[in-house]
Amino acid sequence: MLTPIPRQEIDDRIKEIENDKKAPLTISKRLNSPHSITINTKNWFESSDKIWNRKIKKEKYFHLLIDKIHLSRTLLILDFIVNLLEYRGHIFKIPDEKSTVIIMSGREIKMSIRTVGKYKEKVDLYRSRKSISTDILCLQMYEDTWNRKEWKDTPQVPLEDKLIRVIAYTELYAEYSHQYHLDIKEHWRQHDLLKEKEIEKQRKFEEEQKAVDELVITAENFDKSKKIENYLNERKNYLIRNNIFTDEEEIYFEWGMKQCQNLNPIDKPKNIT
Repeated sequence: MLTPIPRQEIDDRIKEIENDKKAPLTISKRLNSPHSITINTKNWFESSDKIWNRKIKKEKYFHLLIDKIHLSRTLLILDFIVNLLEYRGHIFKIPDEKSTVIIMSGREIKMSIRTVGKYKEKVDLYRSRKSISTDILCLQMYEDTWNRKEWKDTPQVPLEDKLIRVIAYTELYAEYSHQYHLDIKEHWRQHDLLKEKEIEKQRKFEEEQKAVDELVITAENFDKSKKIENYLNERKNYLIRNNIFTDEEEIYFEWGMKQCQNLNPIDKPKNIT
């Protein structure tokens, strides 16, 4: 999870923005020389009364979910947001189907503006309630669906007076998200390195265990070869003393000594099959 953004950092970023004398910090009363994104948004919105029928060529625009009566005010808010975000170095992408995409600190931040709805109870015999629009504008920012942040009109403060705070918070959120994902990437890098070390450690252990097993087998074979050699020599001497060391016994002795030599890891000739 992302670390919560300290309130003081938000306030400091607001002051930084407000103290920038070159920044476009005035919300116009009328759309004079609007940004191309604002124009595209207006054209997109007016292309149909139904949102699912609205179409525009692959251009940058801002996703709106509002009633037409609020379009003029929303476009003024939008023009302010777009100009200030671009002034501060952020980049707009062609939006997806539900929100505008802005590249901030390497993260894809999504924004949309909508009117807040409320439910009307007991509509008719078939519906217990119905969602209806209000005059309250809401600006929503998120990177993933589970971390949405919203700013709305309130009786005391209209949305226009919160826009610099919106920009300040969104910038900080993107910076925190960027660092968070760097930390995650580093965590998994370290995890992979540790896993590789464990695998290498296990590989060396298995190689050493294999060498030990081979050493034990080699030692056992040496011991067996010496026992066989001693047996064959004792048997041969016994047969000679008793004058019963026949040609057949000599063949058996030579065969046994050959097997003994094959078994003995020290005396074993190379390339013995």
